[in-house]
Amino acid sequence: MRTVKSEDLKNVKQTLSGRLLRAGLRGGVVGMVPRLSVHSAVAAAGRNVHAVGLGRKIVEGAETQERCVRVYVVQKLPLSLLSPRDKIEESIDGIPTDVIESPPAFALKKKKIAAAATREQRETCTEKKRKRQRPILGGISTAHFDITAGTLSCFCRSTKHGDDPSKVYALSNNHVYADVNRAAIGDDLYQPGPADGGTGNDHFADLHRFVSIKLGGGVPNRVDAAIGELLPQVEYLPEVCTIGRISAVGRAEEDMVVRKHGRTTGYTEGVVTDESYDALVGMDHADPSVVALFEDQIRIQRIPPYPSFGLGGDSGSLVVEKGHQSAVGLYFAGPGDGSYGVANHIEDVVRELEIELL
Repeated sequence: MRTVKSEDLKNVKQTLSGRLLRAGLRGGVVGMVPRLSVHSAVAAAGRNVHAVGLGRKIVEGAETQERCVRVYVVQKLPLSLLSPRDKIEESIDGIPTDVIESPPAFALKKKKIAAAATREQRETCTEKKRKRQRPILGGISTAHFDITAGTLSCFCRSTKHGDDPSKVYALSNNHVYADVNRAAIGDDLYQPGPADGGTGNDHFADLHRFVSIKLGGGVPNRVDAAIGELLPQVEYLPEVCTIGRISAVGRAEEDMVVRKHGRTTGYTEGVVTDESYDALVGMDHADPSVVALFEDQIRIQRIPPYPSFGLGGDSGSLVVEKGHQSAVGLYFAGPGDGSYGVANHIEDVVRELEIELL
């Protein structure tokens, strides 16, 4: 097995990503599901690519050591059924490829998320992850007043010129705190989120800044991120539930085992399969035509014994390297079955929001 240069891998990925994701966008790939009819499945084969990444080639269900460009499709078909124009070459300029069947990712579901059953005398932050908690900490329920529920990632300070460096901000996704660009600066943010019983009495922060998400799939995004300024009277703990205090910002790498704590699934672990992942992501579960293209993301596969890495309501969770206290990502999307998750690189979040983590 010859050594494949990272730069060559990136160049081929970029070429395939541009061509295949444009076709998928035109074909409405985010709204696709596997088809029972062979005829309809073959007819959709040229437009069912929803993501392209870099990772290890899978042969007969087992991951190998060979690095390749990974092409993610809604439905994988035998080569004998495909026309020449719909086939993905086994290698391009000497760079191997792999076609992997996987469902498209969506951001937080807009439909109502059922609240947890009430129980008396809960003690730990993870047991109370969908409840009001004071002092506030990362990894628990939060949202804009007009959103169901997401997850408070962690706390930060602003490095932007003109902002007060002593003020503390809560970090989460744009689609959790800014309602996919619809919110106004200064809007109320709740802890817990409205789906978990949050009301005006749970107002803990005001929307301060967000990175606008470019919709339509034609212009790429790097982050889905926003911050809210904590109200003066709100007490907080600069840590993430069950994970503790973050001590550094790092870079996610292939095969890295990571963890997160979210509003819905609590503490879970996964492994980074793709550290440079381009994907068409549905931004409204009720309308798959509302799509955004995200480039250079982190793809995280669930690992046993966890049935999922994240589900609806976990959006905004901080992704942390296992065995270290280094933040590496900001979780924002995944399929309904939770088989994998998609996260922004935290370095991009810090840079684009102009913040530093506490």
